[in-house]
Amino acid sequence: MGVDLGTGLLDPSDPFSSILRRDQLVAQIDQPLIIPTPIPHHDTIFDDSDNDYQSGNNHTDEITAAVNSYKAEWGRPDSVLQPISTDPPLPLFKERIHPVKPMRVRVEDQSKPQPTNKFYGNLMLGDSHSPIWTHPYGLRWDRIGKTQHGLSISHVDDSSKAFGPPEDIDVSGSGQTKLDEQHEMTVGNFEEFSCAVELTPASERALEKREPPTSVLRIPIVRGMVFISALYRNLTPQFYSNAVIRTLELDPRPMADGCVKYRFLLENGVTWLLYAKPDRSMDGPLRLEMHGQGLVVATSGRFMGLVQIAKLPVGKEDETEKVYDQAMGVRTGGYRIDWKLAGDTTRQFIHFTLPHHRDILTDKNMPTALVLPSTTKGKMVAYTGSSWHLSEPHRLPLGFLPDGWENIVSPEQLAAIKTQAQRDIARDFDEETNMESMYFAGKGLAKFALLCLVVKDVLHETDDVQRSCLDKLENAFARFMENRQLFPLVYDTVWQGIVTSQGWYHGALCDFGNAWYNDHHYHYGYFIHAGAIIRHLDPDWRSDELTAYVDTLWRDVANASADDKYFPRFRAFDWFMGHSWSQGIFVSLDGKDEESTSEDINLYYAMALWGRVSNRPEMDRMGEMMLTIARRSIKAYFLMENDNVNHPRAFLGNKVTGILFENKVDHTTYFSPRLECIQGIQMIPATPALPLIRSEVFVRQEWEGILQARVDEIEDGWKSILMMNYGTLDKAGAWKYFAESEQPVPLDDGMTLTWAMFYVASLSSS
Repeated sequence: MGVDLGTGLLDPSDPFSSILRRDQLVAQIDQPLIIPTPIPHHDTIFDDSDNDYQSGNNHTDEITAAVNSYKAEWGRPDSVLQPISTDPPLPLFKERIHPVKPMRVRVEDQSKPQPTNKFYGNLMLGDSHSPIWTHPYGLRWDRIGKTQHGLSISHVDDSSKAFGPPEDIDVSGSGQTKLDEQHEMTVGNFEEFSCAVELTPASERALEKREPPTSVLRIPIVRGMVFISALYRNLTPQFYSNAVIRTLELDPRPMADGCVKYRFLLENGVTWLLYAKPDRSMDGPLRLEMHGQGLVVATSGRFMGLVQIAKLPVGKEDETEKVYDQAMGVRTGGYRIDWKLAGDTTRQFIHFTLPHHRDILTDKNMPTALVLPSTTKGKMVAYTGSSWHLSEPHRLPLGFLPDGWENIVSPEQLAAIKTQAQRDIARDFDEETNMESMYFAGKGLAKFALLCLVVKDVLHETDDVQRSCLDKLENAFARFMENRQLFPLVYDTVWQGIVTSQGWYHGALCDFGNAWYNDHHYHYGYFIHAGAIIRHLDPDWRSDELTAYVDTLWRDVANASADDKYFPRFRAFDWFMGHSWSQGIFVSLDGKDEESTSEDINLYYAMALWGRVSNRPEMDRMGEMMLTIARRSIKAYFLMENDNVNHPRAFLGNKVTGILFENKVDHTTYFSPRLECIQGIQMIPATPALPLIRSEVFVRQEWEGILQARVDEIEDGWKSILMMNYGTLDKAGAWKYFAESEQPVPLDDGMTLTWAMFYVASLSSS
């Protein structure tokens, strides 16, 4: 394992760097770190019976992470973690073999559903050298050059982040391990919050054999981990820094069980701590010596035991070192609300929290003085306690229509909505939904489903009018339910998911990368929403087929159970971050990313509605829980009110992050640099769920600060999105735009004028 101790500014050619757009992003700079580096020897034990990496004295060294989440809600027999189904995907989804294969996955995990959107995805894509972020640390596997190989560790202080265009300054290489140039990395034990990396000499042939390697360095990768923990078996640790190590100091105070502590003081004034604990005290402590200005080697020979590394916050070294001292030796595994512990569990356990965690952590968990900045989500504070009691006081049950609309929409408005609905029913539903793109088809189906919802539940139209709308909607939906669309969906047997077949004909980026697992929560959220409305309006329509189809899409994006062997668990949702990631099986130098927060919450809203109409309360609760969690996270990190403390003040004027990566924030979109697109993609679809994340305070600040000066220059459908949003501030003005315009109103392709008028009319007056 290597540690990266060097500093420098961003270099676009370096995998730990970010390419910046002017005035649009906050990016990480490659910062100093420490990396343990093994030299191959022999003999290790890997216990396949319980997937634990065993030390010589039989204490568990493995860190497993299993999401069981909130104890009070999820620990009962009717847990929301039950499988929707354990049956194979429907036969109408023909099987295909994906051209992209998971790389370096350990043999034991190759037969399981493969994660596609998890934070550690770069480790199993391409050459596996692109970085990942556990927060606050960044990690990267390196096997470049002739002398340094292993796992690099990086952390960036706020003072070293870049804002604006990059400077052309080179960044030197990272520090690594003294494995040979052909050493192998394998990754496995995939869970919601973690995975495990093993580094082995090439002679072990770890990618081919099930037998445990005799020499191995195992690193559990866990979200929010305070220590980078490395488990050595028959390897000689070695540490390299690309910054000068000013001093290497062994703490003279005795520690129990053969433990030792070293301080690495770098030339830039940053101190890193290294703790080492042998499996057996009789083996003696780890002894380190400096070899040159950037290399530290163990002189005590082969090591079997635990090494833990952590960075001291600048300016708080004495206070935070005591916190580390109390916590060393114990490390994390899984997240229910309880972190599973391994190692010396008698010691105080600490773990890094994000701001949205701290908002709801109860007083059973106490903060420490240890604070480090994350890359893009504000300060991380280490808290004590292996059980996180996260209290969400308000779950967010929502209906199909806005609450209290009956007492808000006037008779005159209803009459105007009725007239417009008759025009919209006459539209060609097939033409507007039979698309090559699953994304645009889903938007079309959802908009016509909302039209039919207004026709029946708001206007209470005659049976004939209702039937006319529903027949057209159901005929359009049936095309997809029967998989007869232009590019049918297929079941990918490699990554195990439902994807568009278009990718096999037109490449990875068609339909926004759906076949490469991009944006499934956006695309399928529209279908699940439309299916829920159909079931609500016409419960008997092809009931079994509709259930099987919608359930399959749900299983692809949000399968909750490991018992379902055909889909990974929670493909996109990150339970630690509190939102989904859009990016699938593409290598990304800045980690996973999320663009449209409003389409993110649309999935969870749709899931809750589908669970409700299909009489499955555990699915309803799952959707409500994810919606509640995402609301808090999105308001903390994506939609920035003026008092937001999680982003630099100079960036807050953008009001939305645009694309939020793990390593940078870019105020843009993948499809357009236009301001109305960057802001507007955070506003669709307009449903009863949207106001949960877009408060009146936020909408006013964004409108007055950015949109007001721009809106009159917009001539296409993006103006309709902005004007629906404007209704939060000026209901009468928005109504006039949609209902009283002399010229036809250009609409977004996911909107009918009927729904736009009703939505604005249903808003409470500001």
